[in-house]
Amino acid sequence: MIKQHWAQKVVKKASSIIKAEVLITNRGGQIIATSNPDRVGEVHQVARHSIERNLPIDIELEDMSFWNAQHPGVILPIELHGRVYGALLVSGNPDEIRAYSHLLKLHAEFIVEEELEHYSRFQETLSRTQMLAHILFNPDVYFQNYQRKSLIDRLGLNDEFAVALISMQSSSKSKTSALRDALESLRLPGDEIVEISPQEYVYIVKSNPNRGKSHEELIDGFDKNVQNEVFDRTLITLGSFTTGIKGLVQSYHEARSLQSLLHDLKIQEGLHTYKSHELATICNNIKKFTPENETTLVANYKRLLHLGEDKYLGETIEAYFRNHGKLVKTANDLFIHRNTLNYRIKKIHEITGWDPNTIDGIVLLRIAQLLYEGSE
Repeated sequence: MIKQHWAQKVVKKASSIIKAEVLITNRGGQIIATSNPDRVGEVHQVARHSIERNLPIDIELEDMSFWNAQHPGVILPIELHGRVYGALLVSGNPDEIRAYSHLLKLHAEFIVEEELEHYSRFQETLSRTQMLAHILFNPDVYFQNYQRKSLIDRLGLNDEFAVALISMQSSSKSKTSALRDALESLRLPGDEIVEISPQEYVYIVKSNPNRGKSHEELIDGFDKNVQNEVFDRTLITLGSFTTGIKGLVQSYHEARSLQSLLHDLKIQEGLHTYKSHELATICNNIKKFTPENETTLVANYKRLLHLGEDKYLGETIEAYFRNHGKLVKTANDLFIHRNTLNYRIKKIHEITGWDPNTIDGIVLLRIAQLLYEGSE
């Protein structure tokens, strides 16, 4: 397919240089570009004959009546990879314009090839973007359907990546347009951009030596790229680095959950990573999606804070977390003997049923503490 816009550009430029009428037809012989605008839409029968047989035709002065042509000239099929896309017509004595005509034909074929490559790239990108969007936004996605190696290769999910959600707190057309341009300019090979709305994008950040090798370096490299005024009042949440289809969905949901947490905290800009807010995000999900669990955990933690004479147990557990569960440091921080600390830890276990000396116990205590603080 020859696009009329590019065909008209070729015709206009060529006509001004060689001082002759130049026409380009589509595959059906219909004139789509000419230096004589009155002829646009007309079907040129000789051009159609040339296209159907994929043969060049010279119309000599004495052959005009045979071809029922208005002018002598040269007609050349525009061909690429064995397929004819239209024809080029140049009016004039064939012996005088033949060389020019072949140069114009080469130029027209080059434009067709560029258009086809551009269209192919666009279709590939569109198809990839649509597939990524379907996987990310479909709550009922069946992962087994997407585990084929060829599909994972096509989506570029073999190498490590992280999903970023980029959300601008502005509906200004100039600002949203500037955001889109900025995202395109910082895109490195392999990165993918899925537009949710003019204010919100999913940006898949691929591992790239230009950003760094470790996850920390990759995050720092991405962070440096978004440090300009275009990203003012723009919130960026970044999920974990991962691979594969399940990893894609997981990283996206991490970024989305973190975004929800930060919105609740009235934080509207900056780059924030899920790993830096993981426990707080988990607590926020408990609060939003299983409020009955939140109620149970908070109620149990309140027993610890308000039970009779042992109100200092809340202070004890805070110091215990502050010192990462290290008994000596916690005792020193509280200015108490280690035996006293052991007694308090035992009391905490008795009251809540959560043993701070075990992984399960300390995790439940910490989650309950964060939920309690969020509810106050």
